[in-house]
Amino acid sequence: MTKGNKEIDPVNAAFLILTPLIGVGGTLWYAWNFGVTGLEVAIFVAMYLFTGMSITGGYHRFYSHRTYECGKPLQLFYLAFGAAAVQNSVLNWASDHRYHHRFVDTDEDPYNILKGAFYAHMGWIFYKDTRDPRARFQNSPDLLRDRWVMFQHRRYLPLLVLFGFALPAAVGALEGRALGGLLWGGFLRVVVVHHMTWFINSLAHLWGSRPYSLQDTARDNWWLGPFTFGEGYHNFHHKFQADYRNGLRWWQFDMTKWWLNTLYALGLVTKLRRVPEAAILKARLQVEMQGVARRLAAANASERMWAKVQARLDIGRRRLEAAMVSYHGAKLEYRRQKDQWSADMRRQWAEKLACYEADFEDARRRWRSTLKAMHRIPQPAAQGLLSFTVILDVLKYRLF
Repeated sequence: MTKGNKEIDPVNAAFLILTPLIGVGGTLWYAWNFGVTGLEVAIFVAMYLFTGMSITGGYHRFYSHRTYECGKPLQLFYLAFGAAAVQNSVLNWASDHRYHHRFVDTDEDPYNILKGAFYAHMGWIFYKDTRDPRARFQNSPDLLRDRWVMFQHRRYLPLLVLFGFALPAAVGALEGRALGGLLWGGFLRVVVVHHMTWFINSLAHLWGSRPYSLQDTARDNWWLGPFTFGEGYHNFHHKFQADYRNGLRWWQFDMTKWWLNTLYALGLVTKLRRVPEAAILKARLQVEMQGVARRLAAANASERMWAKVQARLDIGRRRLEAAMVSYHGAKLEYRRQKDQWSADMRRQWAEKLACYEADFEDARRRWRSTLKAMHRIPQPAAQGLLSFTVILDVLKYRLF
């Protein structure tokens, strides 16, 4: 069976078609005829959490991007329940994901959104991978050297059956409901976790904002976060894939970040990697400058006028970046040295830190105010000269 130059994988196709029928239809039939017990719900929740976190925290943020370090017990947990998620071995998964980042939105992207939402969501899995394995895994030498990763790769199917289906069935058998455990913790859970992961490949490349980069289709979606263990802030992730966080702010829903922070506090993970705040701010400012450029282009601004506006915006941008570097540098120094200082020295530094923070907040307030002013530029070309004269005055007032 072929479609174009691609050959349908009958095993993958059968699994993708049958699991929703068994998982949803079979579980509804079983619940209708035999009811639902608390243990079955608990099996579903536990397996959902174990396998979902093994994909996002393990396959994704640990093995694909190496955003932190952890010991063998946690790695073995990820490998066991990652196999139970039925999303291929971590070697296959991470290699594909690294190609996705390197070649995003091109034909070399395994789940290229430009081939359509369904293709990016799950359609690509229907086809056989005809690449030479020796060439395919050349982007993952670290994984090829990991004996436990290779053990999981070679024993993927037995591990999948054992942890993905036999385990929930065995727990269900404790109250004489092995089939219920299998349906709830096996098939239904697999379907839910599958689509949880696939939503990032599809919806997170279609809908949402792009505050950190306009170079690809990846988007931030706050509403995807709760359904995907915090993977919804995809624009940030594509720009800063080495950061262990997806949700940058404390209020952004990122269950995987909270999981890793908890394990870090317990000493089970180390070296949580963070992108410097200066780099994050610089990326945001660049996107905002590009937004201003599009606004001016829509208003038919001349190159000379845009050059004047850009020059003044650059001054405000540099001031904001410098204020942030000074503030965060002083804050880091204070945290490192405060335990060695006298009470008087700590008080002086606290006052200095407050001044740096005030400068940073003032620069940020002026920048945001300027952006709001830029969005008030009238678009008709006939009003262009007046509007830009006014906006230059606004820029001068707000940025200096």
